[in-house]
Amino acid sequence: MVQAVSRTLQVDPINGKDQPGNSSTGPFKTLTAALRQVSGNTLIRLVPGTYSSESGEIFPLILPAGVTLNGDEANQGRAVVIRGGGVFRSAQWGDRNFAVVIQGNAQVLGVTVINSQGAGIGLESGKSFLKASQILQCSQDGVVVAGTAILAIQDCLLEAIGKNGLVFSQRSKGDVRRCIARRCDQGITVQDEAAPIISDSQCLSNRVGLGALNAARPVLRRTQLVQNQAAGLLMQQSAAPDIGQAQDPGRNVLRYNAQADVRNETSRPLISVGNDVLPQRLVGAVSLIASQIPDSVAVPSIIIGTGQFAQPAPSPKPPTPTNPVVLPLPPTPVTSSSRFSDVSGHWAAAYIRALADRGLIRGLADGTFQPNRAVTRAEFAALVVASFPSLPSIKPGTAFVDVPVDFWARDVISKAQQQGFLSGYPDQSFRPNESITRVQGMVAIANGLALTSAAASTLSVYSDRAQIPSYAVSAIAAATQNRLIINYPDPQQLRPHESLTRAEVSTLVYQGLVYQGKVPILDSSLIPRTAQVKPGFSDLGDHWAKPFIEALAQHNLIRGLDTGEFQPNAPMTRAQYAALLMKAFQPQAKLPPTSFTDVSPSFWAADAIQSAYRAGFLSGFPDYTFAPDHPLVRVQAWVSLVNGLGLLAGQPANLALLTRFVDRQNIPTYAQEAVAKATQMGLVVNSPEVQQLRPNNVASRADIAAAVYQALVQQQRMPAIASPYIVKP
Repeated sequence: MVQAVSRTLQVDPINGKDQPGNSSTGPFKTLTAALRQVSGNTLIRLVPGTYSSESGEIFPLILPAGVTLNGDEANQGRAVVIRGGGVFRSAQWGDRNFAVVIQGNAQVLGVTVINSQGAGIGLESGKSFLKASQILQCSQDGVVVAGTAILAIQDCLLEAIGKNGLVFSQRSKGDVRRCIARRCDQGITVQDEAAPIISDSQCLSNRVGLGALNAARPVLRRTQLVQNQAAGLLMQQSAAPDIGQAQDPGRNVLRYNAQADVRNETSRPLISVGNDVLPQRLVGAVSLIASQIPDSVAVPSIIIGTGQFAQPAPSPKPPTPTNPVVLPLPPTPVTSSSRFSDVSGHWAAAYIRALADRGLIRGLADGTFQPNRAVTRAEFAALVVASFPSLPSIKPGTAFVDVPVDFWARDVISKAQQQGFLSGYPDQSFRPNESITRVQGMVAIANGLALTSAAASTLSVYSDRAQIPSYAVSAIAAATQNRLIINYPDPQQLRPHESLTRAEVSTLVYQGLVYQGKVPILDSSLIPRTAQVKPGFSDLGDHWAKPFIEALAQHNLIRGLDTGEFQPNAPMTRAQYAALLMKAFQPQAKLPPTSFTDVSPSFWAADAIQSAYRAGFLSGFPDYTFAPDHPLVRVQAWVSLVNGLGLLAGQPANLALLTRFVDRQNIPTYAQEAVAKATQMGLVVNSPEVQQLRPNNVASRADIAAAVYQALVQQQRMPAIASPYIVKP
C-alpha cells in the first residue's frame, strides 16, 4: 500500500499559514489549502490538533488520487481529529454530507474523523487504503464504499455511528482486517452485489453485528459477531455470506447476541464450517458442516483426543449493556497492568483486571475505573447477567413499575430477576438507580448461584455479625463457606449495610465465577478464614492422596459425597472427569461444537463434556457416543492433561524417562510421548509403588485428584506438595 512520494506537505492548524506564496514545505494552516497544492503523489503530514470549520477547513475534504494523508498512525489517529462535514454531489449518492471523500488510490493513515451532521468517509471508485484510524460519532454512516470502489481498511475503530459503521454497496469490494465496529445501528452492512473479505475483526454492542442484504456475498474469517442487541449476523433477500467452507473453516465467533446469533431470513441455508456457534441460537436455515482440514476433523477413534490444534483467539464474553460498570473491550490492546490509571496498587486490582480482561467490566472515558464508587441495582443486574449467562430462569418475569420500556437496563433487570439474583420491593418497584448494599449483593450472588446452605455458626467469623439481617443469614453463611466474600480492610468486618462499591462487586462476581470453575483462583488474605474452610472427609485418614484431595476441595474444585466421604479408591467416570477439568482449567475451545448420542442436553455434565471435547481434553467414540458413565483409565488421564493443556507444543518429550517404569511395556504406543511428557512435568503420581505405572488400570478418584493437582502446580496455580509418590523427572 506504500506509494512513491514526489512531494511532501505539512499542515499545522495552530502555527501554519495559508496565504498565497506559501512554500511547498509549509506548514499550511488548513488541510483545505494543502489539498489545493497537490500534484502527483503527495504526502500530507498532519500535525496533532483539530481540523474543523473553526480552524478554517471547508468540508467535505476531497482527497484526489495520489494523496497520502498521514496523521497519528502510531496511536490510531487519536491526536489528529478531522471534525465537520459538507455536501458532496455525485451520481452515486446525489447530495450527501461527508467529512472526507477519497478518490482514486488516495490513502488515509492515523486520523480520527467525526461528522455529527452526516457520514465520515466516502469513496465510490478507485482502490483506496484506510489504516489505523477512528471514525466516531457520525449521525449517518461511518465509512461508505460504493460503486466499483475497492477499500482496504485495517486496524480501524468505527464507534457510535447512527446507521452503519462500515457499509459496502453496489459492486464494491474490500479487505477489512483487524477492525472493530461497536455501538452502531449496524456494525457492518454489505448490500447489493458487494463482496468484501472481513477477517480478524469484531462487531460488538451494535443493534446488528453484520447485515448481509440483497445479493451481497461477504466472506468472514476469524471474526467475532458478539454482544449485539438483535442479531450477530442478519441475512435478508438473496444474500449469501461465506462463513466457512469444508477446506477453509471460518473460525468466526457468533455468540452472546441478545435475540439470535444468526438470523437467516433468506430462502437458502447458510453453510457454517468451523465456527463457534450454538445451534439453539440460530434462527432460519443454517447447516453446520464438518471441516475437512486437520484442525477441525473428527478426533481419532481413541478415547483421549489428540489435542494437537492451533489455539484460537479467546472467545468473547456474554452480552453487556452500555453503562459505567459493564462495557465492551477497548478498541486497542491494553496490558492488564496499565488498563486503569487508578487501580494500580488497589486491594482489588487483580480481580478488576481479570474481569476487564474477560470483557465483563470497563472503566470510564478518562481511563479510570473509580473502584470506590457505589454500584446501582441496575448496574449490578447488568454485571451478573453478563457474568452468569448460562444460568436458567427459575422465576416468572415481573413488570416493575419504575423500569420503563426504554430504560437501558430493562432486559438485564428482567433476566437477573428471573435467574433468582434479584427481586423487587412490595410496591412492585425495583429502584434501579438506588445503590445496592453489600448484604444485598452477597445474598443476590448466593441465591443466583443456588449455593448449598451452610451452618449459621459460619458467621461467627464476623465481628459485626449481629448486623446481618435475619433474611440474609443463610445466604451469607453459604457465601462465606464457599469463599465468595472478600472484605477490605478487615476480613472479619462484613459491613453489611454499606453500599457495594465497584471494586467489591468485582471481587464478589469473580469469586462466583471461581465457584463455577470458570476462572482461575486468586487467593487473598482478605477472604474470611472460617473453621469450616478446610475440608475434612471422613474416609481419608492417612490416605496417600489426602493432601491433594483436600487442597482441591479447599478451592472448590472437587467435592465428596453427602455422607461426608470422598471415596478416594472409587473409580472416576468420564463425565466426572470432564466436570473436574472444566472447574480446574477453564480452557478455551479449539474445536467446533459436536453432539454425542448418549449425552442429552439435560444431562448434568453435558456442558462440561462439550467443553472438554472442544478444548481437546476428551473425545468420543467412533459410534458418536461419549460413554459418560464409563470409568477413566490411568493412562487416559495423563494423555488428556498433556494434550488439553498443550504441553507437547514446546520442548519434545524425553522418551528415555519411560525406562524408570518397570511396566513400561504396557504403555499404549499412542500414549508413550504424552506419558513421557507427563512424567517430565511431574504429573505422574504412583502409589503404592512409584516405579509401577499401571497405565491400563481404572483411575481412582485419588489418582485423578493427584494428577490434576500436579497439573495446577505445573501452571503455578497451586503450591507444590511434598509427596514421596510423585515421580521425579
